[in-house]
Amino acid sequence: MQRGVSQKVITDRSQYPSQRAVEITGYLFNDGAAPIFFTIGTRFEFEMRVRESRSRKVVWTWSKNKVGPPTETIRVEPGQWREHREIWDRRDDSGKRVPAGTYEVELTHLPFTAPVTTQVYLMDRELPGGDPDPVPPPIRVRPPQPGGGGRLQATIQADRSRVRAGESVRLTYTVTNPGTLPVALDFSSGRQYDMEVRRRPEPNARYAAGALTVWQLSRGRSYTMALTRLTLAPGERKLFTETWAVPGKLPVGIYELVGYLPIMGGTNTAEALGTLSVIP
Repeated sequence: MQRGVSQKVITDRSQYPSQRAVEITGYLFNDGAAPIFFTIGTRFEFEMRVRESRSRKVVWTWSKNKVGPPTETIRVEPGQWREHREIWDRRDDSGKRVPAGTYEVELTHLPFTAPVTTQVYLMDRELPGGDPDPVPPPIRVRPPQPGGGGRLQATIQADRSRVRAGESVRLTYTVTNPGTLPVALDFSSGRQYDMEVRRRPEPNARYAAGALTVWQLSRGRSYTMALTRLTLAPGERKLFTETWAVPGKLPVGIYELVGYLPIMGGTNTAEALGTLSVIP
């Protein structure tokens, strides 16, 4: 597999009322330095499948009963992507409606052999008050920039460099897209950014994961459990501002400020670091 090539699959939401179809979008990115080539004809350019999560049984195959594609060599230049959007009407390959439950959506795009996946939950009822968006809307943002946002620049700072225990301080996390292409980032919930305050580790000391975090913005907060997307146009800057109430018994010292975007896949991007001194 050529370096700098990646694929991604997303759905327009994570939970679907009983009358809502599933909109699936797949991407192939070329974030490398050279063009990539692949030939279709004996195989389609991509394949989408849906599996029942518990049994792992394939219930829907995108290419079933489709006429094979004409032979063609496809070229993807550095910095370009290919996008495919399809609708699954929640019926299996025999035309029967699948039961409610958890399903995995798979995408395998040439030249890959292994799929990428995302998970959806199909409901057997409508939402209270009805579905506010019963028809899947078109995605009006441009496709994600290759690299999933790795070219973003970010900073985090407090409104002052020193603060006393018991006071409040305002934190600003700034994310900028310095590139010439839009960057679209996908999240598994309404939590699109996070901030932390961490005490600095002592030399040669060992700490359990999270032991140094004295405050985290998302801790104890509730977020909508639906796929969301944040898009930054070329040159666009996004500011996130929050207030941290410094605990009254927090020891004096230098603390690290951390800001990041918790994108889908369990990883963070656009991480920024800063410092803040707690004084007597």
